[in-house]
Amino acid sequence: MIKKYLAVQDSLGTGGAERSNAELWDYLKKCNVQIKIIVLRHRIEGVEKEILEKGFDVHFLQSGILMQQAKTIAKIIENFEPDIVHSVLFKASLRVRMAKLFTRFYHIESLVTMPYAKIRLNDPSANKFYIQIFRGIDLISKYFGVDHFHANGETVANHYFKKLRIKKSKISVIPRGRKVNYCLDNPGVIGGLRNEFNSKNHIQIIHVARHEYPKGQDILLDAFGRLVNIKEKFKVLLVGRDGKLTKKIKHKIEEFGLGNSIHIVGHRGDIYELLASSDIFVFPSRFEGLPGALIEAEAAGLPIICSDIPNNLEVIEENRNALVFKNEDPVSLAENLNKLIMDKEKRLEMGKESLRIYKERFQIETVNKRMLNLFIDLTSKY
Repeated sequence: MIKKYLAVQDSLGTGGAERSNAELWDYLKKCNVQIKIIVLRHRIEGVEKEILEKGFDVHFLQSGILMQQAKTIAKIIENFEPDIVHSVLFKASLRVRMAKLFTRFYHIESLVTMPYAKIRLNDPSANKFYIQIFRGIDLISKYFGVDHFHANGETVANHYFKKLRIKKSKISVIPRGRKVNYCLDNPGVIGGLRNEFNSKNHIQIIHVARHEYPKGQDILLDAFGRLVNIKEKFKVLLVGRDGKLTKKIKHKIEEFGLGNSIHIVGHRGDIYELLASSDIFVFPSRFEGLPGALIEAEAAGLPIICSDIPNNLEVIEENRNALVFKNEDPVSLAENLNKLIMDKEKRLEMGKESLRIYKERFQIETVNKRMLNLFIDLTSKY
């Protein structure tokens, strides 16, 4: 059994990795593991408030250069004496790797994205030169800075096998999990949200993601632009914080005359309630890690429409709980949206399959137990 666990990550923000770790920490705390958390920066939106209110021991690093922060992490490790140090996301993980130069500890690093995938270079904000520099740093520092890797999916693991030449024996694959959606049995909550968005007599379609190029909201809007002839049948909730794509999203809503049909909801703390009140979940991502949003949709018993990227296909079962469209193809996406909007029986049938998949593969208790067992197994050999 491990007695002390130290987590290091970029922030306590809104991402899937942050949510997954927050739920892991709750589980470890129940197992009487002493937890300390180091984060690089504050975030107003996300799980930070929740984590602090629960009384977790959180240390916010002072801003500074890489090696200064690595030395600070090393000192915290020496004082806390954790059985295992667990990092996630590149900036935090790199600082933990460098801390290995100053003190001895066991480091497991979670791999949750595919930073060196070719499709990322299509992102207007991507800088090919910097990506290659980071890859070089990543490649070299992994040799001395990481004892074991955890990947949240097979696609992510395979990405690192190829791009960073990590041995398969050094990566353990355990997916993300999510909590049960208890809001499914709360008609009062569901009815209240349907009233909020004036969708009681409409098909409510929900999308959850920050407004950024990888998430593909521009593709989604182009698809809805092809469905203006049936726009009176649906209401769309775009849930997630603003980003580089927000301006384009607003422009397309105005361009297609969909202002009464599509709501930009922004960041919300009641995601499970919003999912439970909806009829269809749509996910047009260009690239992902392992999509926790799809798992949350399955926990809510929703039929899914998603892009055909391998990461999504790990989570869904095509034509059973999800309709799949070719990545970046709004025509195919529009066809699938039309199918589910017009077919209530199909929606209900696929929603039941989503709930089955969630219960079989992604319940949070099962996933967290696997993570704890991995920590125990790794440290017993250290």
